[in-house]
Amino acid sequence: MIGDVPIVAEDHGGQGQDVLLLHGGGRTRRDWDVMAGLLAGNGFRPVSMDLRGHGESGAAPWSWRKALEDVAAVAEAFALHRPAVVGHSLGGMVATLWAGEHPECPLAVNLDGHGNPTRPGQFSGLDDVTAARACREMTAFLERMGRGLPESFLQVMREIDALDLFAAYRAARCPVLVVSGDATAFAAVFPDHLVPAWNAYCAWVRRQFEKVTRESRLVREVCLPTGHDPHLEAPEALLRLLLNHLSAHRSTAGAHHENVGESRQS
Repeated sequence: MIGDVPIVAEDHGGQGQDVLLLHGGGRTRRDWDVMAGLLAGNGFRPVSMDLRGHGESGAAPWSWRKALEDVAAVAEAFALHRPAVVGHSLGGMVATLWAGEHPECPLAVNLDGHGNPTRPGQFSGLDDVTAARACREMTAFLERMGRGLPESFLQVMREIDALDLFAAYRAARCPVLVVSGDATAFAAVFPDHLVPAWNAYCAWVRRQFEKVTRESRLVREVCLPTGHDPHLEAPEALLRLLLNHLSAHRSTAGAHHENVGESRQS
């Protein structure tokens, strides 16, 4: 119980590196069942949780701060030691924010959590007038799609729209891995006249990742030939990525520890 909000989580067994798994918006911890089995069989101890307002967890107002507090409470309740935090979509954004507050975290992973365009400057290659129109039309279309959805879900979407995710990447204090699917697959969601706007937004996202990965040694991006759900579409490929990046982190940490020890002996 986190305050007045019951948060439900599940230990999938296994021994080794603790991993906390966060699902996407409108989804539940069940999304992670296959991936959790793979992790448990490969030297990890995965724990999945239902974010507040999702699955079997209690309904409650959404904020990034409260979500992070829920994650911390689950880590404490399950006695997780410096867990890697792996999130999909909404959960990936939570994992990114976790990286800004937990330098001890071995790895934070954002699976295809990129948000939606919210301002004209996010449409690469379009002139100012065209970008402003594209932004208005895209915003109107997304608002129409949201009609009839629960207010709790719309609140989550407003929080996503207000988040500067690339600022969060730059603020990371532990390694962050972003796993992107094929964003152009989303083009089918939009009417034909908005497809160029969506593609322009995807190009902007690509440029931002190029910048942030040049600026920060902690942030890396990998693309997989999947849609929005890499953990469901290609769980074995995702497992290999996690194994590689966590092994690289352990090697770097071990080398750093050895160097520190050598300097103390000299």
